[in-house]
Parts: sequence; C-alpha cells; structure tokens
Amino acid sequence: MKATSFTLAICAAALVIAAPAANAIGLGQIDDFQNGTTMGWGNPANTTSWVASGGPAGASDSFMRLTATGGGGPGSRLTVQNFSQWIGNYISQGVTAIQVDLRNEGNTDLSIRLAFKQEAQFSSNGYLSQAVLLPVGSGWQTFSFSLAPENMIAIGGPLPYATFFSTGGFEEMRFIHHVGATNLAGDPVVGIIGIDNILAVPEPTTTALLAGAFLALGVRYVRGKRAAADR
Repeated sequence: MKATSFTLAICAAALVIAAPAANAIGLGQIDDFQNGTTMGWGNPANTTSWVASGGPAGASDSFMRLTATGGGGPGSRLTVQNFSQWIGNYISQGVTAIQVDLRNEGNTDLSIRLAFKQEAQFSSNGYLSQAVLLPVGSGWQTFSFSLAPENMIAIGGPLPYATFFSTGGFEEMRFIHHVGATNLAGDPVVGIIGIDNILAVPEPTTTALLAGAFLALGVRYVRGKRAAADR
C-alpha cells in the first residue's frame, strides 16, 4: 500500500509539472523537431527548414535551420516565429525561462534574443529578452533565456508584464538576431542558425523546491519500509 501511494504521488506530481494545455504554453513542453516538421515555427520571408540529422545528439537528431540573406527587404532578418504552442499564460504555468540548443552555422557572430509581440504585426509592441552571444564555429550550445520581469525589456509601451504574460496578452513569440534592444523584428544579417530542443522550464529555485519535495517523499517511504520491517 505504501509503495502504491508513493508511486501515485510521484506520478501525480509529474503530471502537474509536465502536462501542457492544448495549443498553449505548458511547463516542460519541448519542440525537438523529431516529427519531421518545424512544429509550427516559420517565417514566410526567409528560409526555415527541417533538417533530419546533425542536432546536438548527432546522427538522427533532427533540428530546425534558419537562413537570412542580409541587406534589406524580405528574408534579410534572422527571425522565426510561432503563433500557437508558445502562446498563453506563462505565469500560471510557472514558465519563467526558455531553454534552447543553438548553433551558429554561418560566418557572422550572432546575438540571439526572444521577442514576444503583443500583436502579430511588424510594428507591434512587446517584450525582448536579454541577448545570448553565439560566435562563429562555436558548435551546439545550450542557453537559458530568463523571462523574469527584471530581465525583460519593454518595447513600444506594451501591456504591463503581469498582464502580458498571464492573460494571453501576446500573439507571437520569436527568436531573433538583434545586437541592440530597440525592436522585436531583429537586424538584417547574412547568417544561418540551427535551433533545437526548445524547452519551457521553471526558475532554478522552483526546480530546487520540486526536487526537495520528491526527496522528502522518498525519505518518508524508505523510513516507513524500515519501520514495518522492524515490527
């Protein structure tokens, strides 16, 4: 009975942590591109493609590739957007960071940010993350974009942070190359980037609390087994 209760408690906690809502953000959700598609990511102005092999895990590890031509006009910016599974109530789901594997496949150093657009249009207001630097030839690297209020940059007067990220106050999420912090569309650049394992994660303190809870359950179970054996 105790073993069964312990197992059910672990399973219930795992479901609460990992189960995403349909067509919206959910803690633990991941886009790993193993289904043969770009999983709803794209940009009609530039080249977004699914690549069957060569991701962080090597052979047979699929990923998404994005190519920009630089200059000006359509296809000049290294940006890819999503309008479905990465939209929703981040605050209620406990999603406070986005983890992702990135690889610079071009000949220009890149400055990658997340952009959240209040409306799905070029000049929309929204929020911009801090940048991660992706040098030429650095190979696959894992990054974590913090979504904490103090780390997000308001662009153009969007809704307040708590409203924007809790009530579906935005319509689009993007990865962009942007050296400055002035817009949500990115900079023109000649570049190629690989993207894989986009993962919705909690802040480290939340993760530690959950790990502690699981450990406490395990200790209680082991102590119960020992007590029963001593009777």
